[in-house]
Amino acid sequence: MQNITLHLQPTPELIESFRAIVRSELANYTPPTPAGFDLPDLLTRRQTAETLQVSLTTLHDWATDTDDRNAVLIPLKINGRVRYRKTDVMAALKQPRRFKHSKAVEGRTHGN
Repeated sequence: MQNITLHLQPTPELIESFRAIVRSELANYTPPTPAGFDLPDLLTRRQTAETLQVSLTTLHDWATDTDDRNAVLIPLKINGRVRYRKTDVMAALKQPRRFKHSKAVEGRTHGN
């Protein structure tokens, strides 16, 4: 197999052609929607868990203060329903954290 190398001299026409292509592409470009943009201002427990990619049990644990840490997310109770603020959920997504299991979970053994 043979390699072929082309050497192009940038002419004013070639440069203008490239500029026109770039302008056209930029004019048609639609930036991606920011993460969380389509979420409601108040999320249900399920929406919050799905957004954070955790189980409902983990979400419940994160809403509880422990000896080791403060609650990760503070739920709102509205008409007997639990909701989470979108701004709090999006902030939690941006914070890389490591959480310890609660003492009750640490005492469990597999199979129990």
